[in-house]
Amino acid sequence: MAIDTYALTTLAAANTYLGLTADGGVVDAYIETLINRASDIIESALNRLLKARLYVKKRISGNGQETLYFEQYPVLAINLDNLAWDSVGKTVTRNDGGSFVIDGFAAADKVLVQNSEENSGLLTIAALGVAALVLTFTDVIVDDAVDDNVILSHCRELWINDSVVDGDDYEVNEDHIYYKCGFSVGHMNIRRTYYGGYITIPDDIEAKCLELVKSAYDKDKNKDIKSEKLGPYSVTFFDNRAEIVNQIRNELSNYINWVI
Repeated sequence: MAIDTYALTTLAAANTYLGLTADGGVVDAYIETLINRASDIIESALNRLLKARLYVKKRISGNGQETLYFEQYPVLAINLDNLAWDSVGKTVTRNDGGSFVIDGFAAADKVLVQNSEENSGLLTIAALGVAALVLTFTDVIVDDAVDDNVILSHCRELWINDSVVDGDDYEVNEDHIYYKCGFSVGHMNIRRTYYGGYITIPDDIEAKCLELVKSAYDKDKNKDIKSEKLGPYSVTFFDNRAEIVNQIRNELSNYINWVI
């Protein structure tokens, strides 16, 4: 079994943590299975998916309020002043000392531009189009020397009932969308396409995943838990799952997605 694309740590990190050397065979497959299992338990305990991925037309019921929270987050959303747009180079340049690279933008990202005087809408970043101060797009843009209060985000579209909402009519934040007209009440009548989650898993979450992997690995060596054979090794299924879930929720409480 290969390590899951959305696992919360890597095989290399787990082997280092356990003091093992990669063998490219059954031992690595066993550790990968433990990593996947530990990642699933953590995400289940926190009631959310953690690694960044694309959610297409994800539905939620409108509540009549102005704010609607993302189920999966954070959604990359930054608010910038003094952006300079260049139509020849198809670039936007920032001068706030921040970095598009550190913020998490990547080549081929689709970026929603809001509150810009000339360039609102969905733009696609070019290959090799991310530098610290400059984004280069594949789309046609309009010159604008100084553009203030602009939101660049990884939200791609918002639908209410059967109508798409203009990108200038709502604001995206890392965990919610604000729409001053309010999200009309209805059953699964809101659809959003967005890229949400952590591009780099926070250290405390990865540390917890490694801790669970080690706990399972150590217990399995002692053969004191339920297991299912994988060659000469066994895949651990935690008997004390309820205790582990409570521990995760206590230690990582600030990451829990509370459902109201």
